Amino acid sequence: MTSVVQVIGLTPFGEPDARLAAAVSRGGGLGVLDLGAGDRAARGALDDLRGWLPGRYGVRIGPQCRLRPGDLAGLLGGPGGPRTVLLGVGAALRCADLPSGVQVLAEATGLKEARAALGDGVHGLVARGSESGGRIGDLGTFVLLQQLLDATGPDGPPVWACGGIAPGTAAAAVLGGAAGVVLDTQLALLAESALPASVATVLRSVDGSETTVLGGHRILRRRGPGAPPVTALPDDQGLVAGLVGGRDPDDRLLPLGQDAFLAARFADRHRDAAGAVRAVTEAVRAATEDDGAARSLGAGSPMSRALGTLLPVAQGPMTRVSDGADFARAVSDGGALPFLALALAGRERAGALLAEAAAALKGRPWGVGILGFAPEETRAAQLEAVRAHRPSHAVIAGGRPSQARALEADGIRTFLHVPSPGLLRQYLGEGARRFVFEGAECGGHVGPRNSFPLWEAQIGVLLDHVAEEPGAAPDIEVFFAGGVHDARSAAMVAVLAAPLTARGCAVGVLMGTAYLFTREAVAHGAVRPLFQRQVLAAEGTALLRTAPGHATRCVPSPFSEGFRDLAAGLRAQGVPDREVWERLERLNVGRLRLASKGVERTGTGALAAVDEERQYTEGMFMAGQVAVLRDAVTGIAALHASVTDGAASFLERRSAVLRAAGQDDPERVEDRPRTPAPLDVAVVGMACMFPQAPDLAAFWAQVLDGRDAVTEVPPERWDPDVHCSPGPDGSGPASASGWGGFLPRIPFDPLRYGIPPASLGSIEPVQLLALEASRRALEDAGYGEDGRAFDRSRTGVVFGTEAGSDLSNATTLRTVLPSYYGQVPAGLDEQLPRFTEDTFPGLLANVVAGRVANRLDLRGPNYTVDAACASSLAAVDVACKELVLGTSDVMLCGGADLHNGINDYALFTSVHALSPTGRSRAFDSAADGIALGEGVACIVLKRLADAERDGDRVYGVIKGVGASSDGRSLGLTAPRPEGQRAALERAYRGAGVSPAEVGLLEAHGTGTVVGDRTELGVLTEVFDAAGAGAGGCVLGSVKSQIGHTKCAAGLAGLIKSALALYTGVRPPTLHLQRPNSAWQAGAGPFVFHREALPWPAAPERRYAGVSAFGFGGTNFHVVLAAQGGDGPPPPHARDEWPAELFLFRGKDPEAARGAAAGLLDLADAAVRGDAPWRLRDLAATASRRAAQARGTVRIAFVARDTEELCRLLRAAAAEADGGAGA
Repeated sequence: MTSVVQVIGLTPFGEPDARLAAAVSRGGGLGVLDLGAGDRAARGALDDLRGWLPGRYGVRIGPQCRLRPGDLAGLLGGPGGPRTVLLGVGAALRCADLPSGVQVLAEATGLKEARAALGDGVHGLVARGSESGGRIGDLGTFVLLQQLLDATGPDGPPVWACGGIAPGTAAAAVLGGAAGVVLDTQLALLAESALPASVATVLRSVDGSETTVLGGHRILRRRGPGAPPVTALPDDQGLVAGLVGGRDPDDRLLPLGQDAFLAARFADRHRDAAGAVRAVTEAVRAATEDDGAARSLGAGSPMSRALGTLLPVAQGPMTRVSDGADFARAVSDGGALPFLALALAGRERAGALLAEAAAALKGRPWGVGILGFAPEETRAAQLEAVRAHRPSHAVIAGGRPSQARALEADGIRTFLHVPSPGLLRQYLGEGARRFVFEGAECGGHVGPRNSFPLWEAQIGVLLDHVAEEPGAAPDIEVFFAGGVHDARSAAMVAVLAAPLTARGCAVGVLMGTAYLFTREAVAHGAVRPLFQRQVLAAEGTALLRTAPGHATRCVPSPFSEGFRDLAAGLRAQGVPDREVWERLERLNVGRLRLASKGVERTGTGALAAVDEERQYTEGMFMAGQVAVLRDAVTGIAALHASVTDGAASFLERRSAVLRAAGQDDPERVEDRPRTPAPLDVAVVGMACMFPQAPDLAAFWAQVLDGRDAVTEVPPERWDPDVHCSPGPDGSGPASASGWGGFLPRIPFDPLRYGIPPASLGSIEPVQLLALEASRRALEDAGYGEDGRAFDRSRTGVVFGTEAGSDLSNATTLRTVLPSYYGQVPAGLDEQLPRFTEDTFPGLLANVVAGRVANRLDLRGPNYTVDAACASSLAAVDVACKELVLGTSDVMLCGGADLHNGINDYALFTSVHALSPTGRSRAFDSAADGIALGEGVACIVLKRLADAERDGDRVYGVIKGVGASSDGRSLGLTAPRPEGQRAALERAYRGAGVSPAEVGLLEAHGTGTVVGDRTELGVLTEVFDAAGAGAGGCVLGSVKSQIGHTKCAAGLAGLIKSALALYTGVRPPTLHLQRPNSAWQAGAGPFVFHREALPWPAAPERRYAGVSAFGFGGTNFHVVLAAQGGDGPPPPHARDEWPAELFLFRGKDPEAARGAAAGLLDLADAAVRGDAPWRLRDLAATASRRAAQARGTVRIAFVARDTEELCRLLRAAAAEADGGAGA
């Protein structure tokens, strides 16, 4: 019944986020939608998932869900329903209440819940550790997972680990026996998450130490000026459960765990859900294949060599337990490093203890445990004794690097307990290199973090440090502690620490509680028999909290119950906190000695034995959570063998099982075919710069709005008054048109690419803008500077472009002028560019692609192609072939053309192609020629199978490309129907798509009378022959809006078509008053849209065609398809809107005016072109600031562009009338 998926992604904070759940499933995991309260939003999200991913998702039903068995049959059953139902802890539903055929999993925070769930018939368990946010129990994930796996056995139901999970801990959990892991908070900041900005802001600012437990729930401590302290809320499970929520951290209790820091890490490192799933599964795969982890805890390992012991194992100092020389010698005889605990021992006791140990161990390695926070006088006396007897090692709890340095100077290798990543960074900076990372599962005084989140955080800090200082690794020694006691637990540590050992760090395990179960502990007087019987019988542990940050873990006993009763009574009486803390501390004095040694200190200061009755009722039996995992006595030799050779054997067996399971899995991602059928190439990233559209969002908004970007020629480009007037000899003007599509100002930061600003004057702008477009396209695909990693060695670049432009012409002029004048005239000599070492590459057309590959470190092929106005589709053709042949895995494919100089206008005028009216009226009977445009575009292409495997967003799928030449014809610039028809037929034949299925055709459509008539005639013939229905395909040309961008024209049409496929909107075409006579009104296959309209076809039935033809008789046609119904549609059809709303909050009008003034500098920079910020960027900034501000909204207005925004901001800041829109 159970289908095992390694990664389950649960929508965080009890919120039903359908897009996030769908993204997890599409990325290779199982997305689980938390139904929360089961309200209308949850039902709507469930309906979305049913349509997007029928049967490929799960739902979670928690205790707050109001859905009852009668509701579930319709919601969960039937076609498209979830394949998995996860029952939260405390959920009222049972397996019998759920539709048959679904896989049922149950969360468990302890063994009792797990057994009850299995008795109810669930198919698997989720071990929800106490580091998790929301409803929790006592056990951390590391220990709880061990408990459930031990209880269910190797053939039992699968168990998933939840809490503190990242790639490292996930690998440890799975190699330790888990079926997989659950991610929840880790997903909260990923690209697909719909988390409110206010919650995201909070999540970015926490590291997990800000959480507390109230009413059985781990939550974020209330923050903000008006938020009551958590202690003001009753410790009631039902009440707290009703206050938990993830929408508003000011009004709800945010269910954050100790692993909250992982949300930002996942967002920064993995970006989206597919990246997160892939990171976890790759970590598991790598661990399965890593033989080194199994050897890292064996005899002769780096840590054992560093310690001078046989094994990389230490017995941790235990107050009132590890304070005898005989027990220390027994540990040493077993090959480990013993530590004696000095606790608060005075001068005489410390000296005697160390003298006995030194004599008993006879030069062998041994250590001493010191409390760094002990009173100064006590610590000074202890250190005097330590220096006198020179143990080889020391470990300091609550210590500082300066204390460790003092001991190291005396030849005593010293480890520091480090409970947080912030302290670890500080300690590393101060030169410390030996550490103990002890999770809160330990016995005695506990730290603030459980093992999994602590270890994951600390390993991350060490890896960052080693990356910055590669030579530091061999000096770093780390003990992992807290829940380690056998082969399975040590194997998990070995896997988790593998990145450290691979870099040369020394790693070992430190145990305390496990030794309480040894015969030697009783035989050598470390503990009395009663103490051992207590830990053997323990089914749980208790935390005795004396003060904030001061808690002691022990096994339950009459004393622990009395302690809690006293604490509750004192607080109920209103006793001040400080007095409560002092009384509880006094209560603890002597209790551990009573429990471990069965003695107490009398009024005379002497020690006197007590009977077992008093030892039991008044003693505090300190032990860690390992106590719930063991119920039999063992020996030191067996214990040591289990965490060393036993761990290696465990890993070898488990790795073999996982490898065999992977080979038998028919759905393994690795087994998907890498070379798909022709062509099936995915467009996963796009960027462009076209007239009046500085970026992709602006271009698409312009297309949808039907705006014409053609303007009069800007005088800074060339002077129409000069070049559009008849010559002095009566000849015609150099240019028949003074109109065109010109790029707006595009901010370019040369330093971002390592280009000296002084070099810019020697580089063609087309090279720089191609570089910027390529970077943006990679960013859009998720592979930017802060995005996901990809194989740059198998990433190529191909651009469609042509040589020569304004800079090239100017350098040519400087070169030839001396041939006519003997020298360059003085006035021109100052203006014309001079040759530098950057000039040659700066002018070469092939360096358009070469500079991209160079600056972005792409090491696949790079080259340019020139097919005149079909160049960018020619680039698409060769890029697809690179991918299909398998010679590259990623291709950047671009088109770049800034040929809008007077020379270009003169050339087009010479062949009578320019429109005198300056408008491109594609397919209109009044069409009179081309309006020239310029532009740069780049798309990122991958094989569709690879894109789906990697969870990439897919704008569209290139199904086929057809190419042809006109052959012998009457001229090199006139269209030939036979050539165009051949390109179309080859494209559709190769794509396996009928032209009758195409719903959008982006034509070459230049606006020339002959060209449009020829193209429309050929298209009609091909579509009619395929049986296309009347009016089934929308025909258009983006040239009617931006002009003919020549080498970039094909990609302008492809990007427009891909966005139409992706969003389900068919755009308009401009300037169509009376269509060309070749159009068959009401009968032919084509219609024209004068405004953007929805595309009614389902995604899997959306197809588009794009044509580009060039002088010289070169023809290309591309067939595109939407990705299909696998996943949610985009949340909206556009990212740039006609206007943006701006809100400013404040406790008073002055504060709101200050907030408006604070945005003005940013807006001014955008208007000046000093910064690349767009109106929507500024609106997002204002929105985030408003969300974080206090007070009501006092200023609100709508702005249509940055200029208007500046005007309104100045008015608002000056308390003037904002005018229209305010």
